[in-house]
Amino acid sequence: MNTPHHPGDLAQGGNGFLLGLLAGTVVGAGLALLFAPRAAMELRQRVSGTAKDFADRTADRYAEVSASVGKAAEDATGAANAVRNAAADAVAHGAQAVEQFAKSAKTR
Repeated sequence: MNTPHHPGDLAQGGNGFLLGLLAGTVVGAGLALLFAPRAAMELRQRVSGTAKDFADRTADRYAEVSASVGKAAEDATGAANAVRNAAADAVAHGAQAVEQFAKSAKTR
């Protein structure tokens, strides 16, 4: 059933739409102001928490790597000292052998 529209009905409907649009805008803006600071605060807290977690994980990993590098340096130093000592011993033995050879050559 189609009811005929009168020009006054259309004008009232237009005003009702504009009034509803205005009311919706005001309510929406109020809700945005009400919830935006809380959402922004929660976002800041999440970002801050994530940054803190990242910093903690990075510090822990740095400590692990630093300890590992320190251990490797100690191991390398120990190995280098062992090689140096072995070379010094070999030189000393060689010097003794040369000295004995020289003494035996003199006595002949």
